[in-house]
Amino acid sequence: MTGSDRRFGIFWVLLGGAIAAESWRMDRLEQQHINAWTVPGLVPGLLGVVIVIFGLVLLLRRPVAAEPPPPAEPWRVMAAIAITLAFGAGVVGSGVPFWLAAAGFVFSAIMLFEFPERRAAGTLARGALQAALIAAGAAAAVTLTFQELFLVRLP
Repeated sequence: MTGSDRRFGIFWVLLGGAIAAESWRMDRLEQQHINAWTVPGLVPGLLGVVIVIFGLVLLLRRPVAAEPPPPAEPWRVMAAIAITLAFGAGVVGSGVPFWLAAAGFVFSAIMLFEFPERRAAGTLARGALQAALIAAGAAAAVTLTFQELFLVRLP
């Protein structure tokens, strides 16, 4: 384990804990007889707990044999930021149905990040088919979860 793993593990545990704690403090709106699955703070609280768990995994994992780190690829970080901003600011709320925007985002992310390896291996068509299937499944799961379980009306 490197020192940065330990520092980032602590950071994620503290951040996730703060998110979960603040979510717990939110008004539950009991006086309005709000369904327990739709109370404010439920999703952020669950996400905070998941962040804590992954932070603990990072913090407490056993060291593995030293391997040289893969070369840095800053384009991946910039591409992730770009498609996330495009999804959040440009597509959601623009009239495009949420399920279609979500499927487009997942498909774009998979194709973008797997493109160099798939092109080198000559498997672009197969990768596109797999990405389309994953994107359709993810979009359906996210849409149904929010609409049916959390009762959130999506655009």
